[in-house]
Order: sequence, then C-alpha cells, then structure tokens
Amino acid sequence: MADLWSDVRLALTLIVFLYLAKWTIDIGGGKKTGIIIAAVIAFLTFYSHWELLALVVVFFFAYPFFDEAAKVFEPGK
Repeated sequence: MADLWSDVRLALTLIVFLYLAKWTIDIGGGKKTGIIIAAVIAFLTFYSHWELLALVVVFFFAYPFFDEAAKVFEPGK
C-alpha cells in the first residue's frame, strides 16, 4: 500500500508542477523562473505539508459542487 501512495504522490506532484509552471510562465518572468518557482512550491506542498495540500484539494473540488447545490436551495427560486 505504501507504494501506491508513493506513486499517487509522485503523479500529483507532476500534475501540480506542470500547472504551476504554466501559470508562472504565463504571468511573467521567463521559463527558467517559472520552473524554479513551480518546483519549489510543488516540493514544499507535497513533501513537507501533505495535509495542507489535501485540505486545499478537497476545498477546490468541493466548492463548485456546494456552490451549485446552494443555488438549488435559494429561497424564491
């Protein structure tokens, strides 16, 4: 089971790294700066503070769901 978590963590790190690299390159700076910033953030997030990342991911994916669910129950509609 430990190997599965290791593989999942590596896959999530790569996905977040690519997303952050594209985002930092798009907002300015060069490719080198964007890659360095993305690498630092991905490393700190996945290998130092895994609990914080899990919390952010839950909120990130749960927000659209609960936002749409709240619109259904608005009074007057």
